[in-house]
Order: sequence, then C-alpha cells, then structure tokens
Amino acid sequence: MLKRLMVYISVIVVFSMSEAWGAINFIYPSPNAVVTSSGHFIFRLNQVETSTLRITHNGLVSDPVDVGSPEYRKLFQDYFIAQSLWDLGVNKLVIDLYNGAQKIESAEMYIFYAPADSNQKVLPEYSPITMHRPENELLCQSCHIMNPTPAQMNSTFENKNPCFICHKKMLAVKYIHGPAGSYSCGYCHASKGNPKHAVPKRGSALCFECHSDMSIQLKKKKYIHGPVEAGMCDVCHDPHGSQYEAQLLQPINELCLSCHGHIRKQKHVVRVTTGEGHPLSGINDPSKKGSGRQMSCISCHLPHGGDVRYYFTNNADDRMALCQMCHNK
Repeated sequence: MLKRLMVYISVIVVFSMSEAWGAINFIYPSPNAVVTSSGHFIFRLNQVETSTLRITHNGLVSDPVDVGSPEYRKLFQDYFIAQSLWDLGVNKLVIDLYNGAQKIESAEMYIFYAPADSNQKVLPEYSPITMHRPENELLCQSCHIMNPTPAQMNSTFENKNPCFICHKKMLAVKYIHGPAGSYSCGYCHASKGNPKHAVPKRGSALCFECHSDMSIQLKKKKYIHGPVEAGMCDVCHDPHGSQYEAQLLQPINELCLSCHGHIRKQKHVVRVTTGEGHPLSGINDPSKKGSGRQMSCISCHLPHGGDVRYYFTNNADDRMALCQMCHNK
C-alpha cells in the first residue's frame, strides 16, 4: 500500500471517535477491515510529540515522513492521510512514531484487500467497513461537505462536486460509465440512506432506469444468461468504470471463465484437424474483420442472452451455421 506515500488533504479540527491504539487513532480503514478499493488511509496522532513516522507495509519500510514540522502541523494538525496501494489479501501495517531519534510508539494493524474483480476469498476474521459513518464524518466536515444536496451531488464541475474530491480515483480508468464521467453521482446514489449514500435500488432495477433499451431487448429473448436474468449487472460490470470495454470487471475471457472455469480444463467446441480445441484467444476474430478485435468468448456467444441455447451470436440452432460465419468451406 504505502510503497509510495502521497500525503495530502486538509486541516481537520475535531476529536476522533474512531478506534484508538495508544498514540494512534485508526480512522479508515479500521483494524481487521475488508476493503475493496485502494482509497485513503487515515489515522490521527493523539497529541503526542511526534517528529517523524515510518510505515512498514508487508515488510516494506517507507521513507520517514516529517509530521512534526510547523508547516505540516499548520496544514494537517495531527492527522495523517495517504493514498493506499494495497496488496491482494492480508496487509500488515506497522506504524512507528519517533521524536527525534527515539521511537516513542509502535502500532500494528491488519487490512484485507479483496477487490471485486479478484475473486479473493475473504478470511472470516475480517469485516466490511463504511467510511460514511457519523463518527467519521465529524472528522471531515470542517473541510468537506458531508451532507451534499442532490444538486451538489449532480454538479458536472469536478471542483464543485463534493463526491469527486475524495472519490476521483474511481475515474482514473480507461472506460468510464456515463453518469460517473459527468459527476452525476446523484443519478444512482441517494443523499441519505442506510448506509449513507447507498444506492436505493440494486442491479437491473437501478440500471434499467437508464438502460431501458436493454430491458426491452431481453424481454424478446428466449434464453437469458443466468446473472442477467437475476438482475445482477454488477457481477460483470463496474458501475463507475474500469480498464476494460463496457466497464467489465475483467478481460472478457477471464470474466467468463471466473464462472465457467471448467472450460479451461477441456477442449472447447470440437476437435479440429490438429486435434486441438477451438482457439479462444490469441488470433483476430474473423467474424469482425477490420475491427482488430481478438477471438474471445463473445465471438460465438452473446453475453446477455439469445434466441437459442448457448446464446450463439447468429441466433441459429444449427451449430455448423455458427461455424460457417468464419469457416466458409
């Protein structure tokens, strides 16, 4: 996480009600929490004479951070805020506080990182955590708008949208979902809720409010892909954005094989003249000549549903008709 430290954010002048470990109050994440993204790492120094600190993350020691200078204290007072870069799974953090050359305190905590696209199994001793809790928001409200109006949540100017200030890393991806890209947070998130800023609806109930065309298309299909029929759009798509086309959580084949893993262990489709299975990647898709798109699962299968079993892209029952899309012999 803290292989690179980037200290930022502003003055906060309230008392912490978060979890305290001696001279340190861990604000976010709290010890033994599960996190799904590399967001902020925040703790407070409890009025101790600290000149520098070092953070050891999974055995990697950071450079010393000067937290005792008048310049630092003027800007941040007794708070430390950094951008996290977690490792998958268990993250052990040790924070050592120094006054000059003397170590005055050492605190240890564990965080479990399980992003949505990793299929990482969370260990039972770790629990989810929400930043937007009343006790945490008290720490931020002197500098941040913690109770934005719907109009503020939908401000299309990044410097006026209170959500973007802290959550801008969500948009540091190649393919951004439209509402997220226009900072229209209030389209999907409620200003109130339990937990706060939760979406009022989940899955297709929310997505189809904008993507009504997809709802109409699916009603015409005879066969619907399981997750789609269950309304679980976010099983495959990130609602904010991702590095993959259509805001997919993983590259197409990896995403499909995360559920259909047995395909990895067998020859797919039919055995060709070489005795091998049909290629699933590594060559250009002949059915999409000139597009530059490589062969993948969606070369043959529609991802949402179709008129025939296995959702063949040509919607024909005859499997040989599917083959003839690329093989004209």
